[in-house]
Amino acid sequence: MKNKFLYLAGVAMSVVTLNSCELEPVFDPNFPSVDAVTTNASKAQLDALIIGQFSVARNGLETYTRVVGVVGKELFNFNTTESRWWTELNGLRPIDNSAFYNGATTSFGLPVRQANIIIKACDNTTSVTDQQKNAYKGIANTFKGLAYLYMVNAQGKNGVRLNVEDPFNPSKPATYAESLAGIAKLLDDGAAQLDAAGTAFPFTLPTGFAGFTTPANFKRFNRAVAARVALYQGDNAKASTALSQSFYDIAGDINLGPKHSFNPSSPDEGNPLLNSTSVRIVGNVKMWDAAEAGDKRLAKVAVQTPAITYSAGGASYTSQYLANMYRAATDAVPIIRNEELMLIAAEVAANTNATTTAVANINAVRKANGLGNYAGATDRASLVNAILKERFYSLWYEGHRWLDYRRLNRLSDIELPVAGMKVLENMERPVQEVNWDNRIVK
Repeated sequence: MKNKFLYLAGVAMSVVTLNSCELEPVFDPNFPSVDAVTTNASKAQLDALIIGQFSVARNGLETYTRVVGVVGKELFNFNTTESRWWTELNGLRPIDNSAFYNGATTSFGLPVRQANIIIKACDNTTSVTDQQKNAYKGIANTFKGLAYLYMVNAQGKNGVRLNVEDPFNPSKPATYAESLAGIAKLLDDGAAQLDAAGTAFPFTLPTGFAGFTTPANFKRFNRAVAARVALYQGDNAKASTALSQSFYDIAGDINLGPKHSFNPSSPDEGNPLLNSTSVRIVGNVKMWDAAEAGDKRLAKVAVQTPAITYSAGGASYTSQYLANMYRAATDAVPIIRNEELMLIAAEVAANTNATTTAVANINAVRKANGLGNYAGATDRASLVNAILKERFYSLWYEGHRWLDYRRLNRLSDIELPVAGMKVLENMERPVQEVNWDNRIVK
């Protein structure tokens, strides 16, 4: 996906030249102003903006996935150049709201900005039909909702600013519940726009979206994300409805779903989740030691001999389980998969006393991973525990465990593998956000 059209999302850039002692702005043609695409944009410009939306949707993927994984103690980042992955994110030292891990929140600002530009551009152009405008807007609002979801996942009770259309006059941060409701509304708006977008998109989607290349099929992706949001809201009815409109299939491929695609050749970029000489992602020893024999999910980690030991801040940890999910710079990264939807369906069923349905979905996941049927108790508490166990292995290194335990008010249940560690409830509000709210208007 060679799609470095990000300049269309950038802030206006200009240079000045001297002419008879007067300053005259000259716009750099490689970085056109936002106004150039929000005032009667051509179809070619709208298409470039959409390509940029798919590209910037990957922003923050590396930092976010690793931050929420470390905080939730599902994995650890043995980083030889940055000890704060081990110390601060594990509560061994105070968290810093100006550190690199702010990217788990701030990196998703650009996808939101890109979506807002697309929506404004569509509202102010006559170069495409209303039906085509809905196609652009439906994708923009879907990715806008997804970006905000990542933000609020990191920020938790801090919430997010849901209105930043005017970046110099953003709304105040909403509460966590208000943030989720606002995200659900964005996704609902996107779904309605996709319904009005006709039978085909007027542009080409990246290869990772094979199977989701029509408005109707892309809406199934939108509804899958909506099901995740509804689960976080504790709204079983809405989650069930969204699942029915998504690509959820209890008998289907567990890996079905849209993916972020990568290409290390310029002007694109390679998969950012690979291990490297300075970054080694390892699994929680106790959890992987407890994996059932024959579980295909064991392939997500490669057993190292000897095991790897890391020390920083006066604490050490040893793990033989090295992440093995991504081996090449061209490997795609899933956004949401049928396996997650099956486990959402199981949890919704458990919450609504639909025991048979809950067990059926648990068994479908286990069967797909080479295991026998679930044989435990079927009261709600036991089923939720079973689902959490399956979610750990099924969704490992996809950024879920911390969020699962937080939304269920069970952060204290996460075992701390090293003395002195703690589980953070949420990331601190980034210093830029704090400074903005504390600014002095002169």
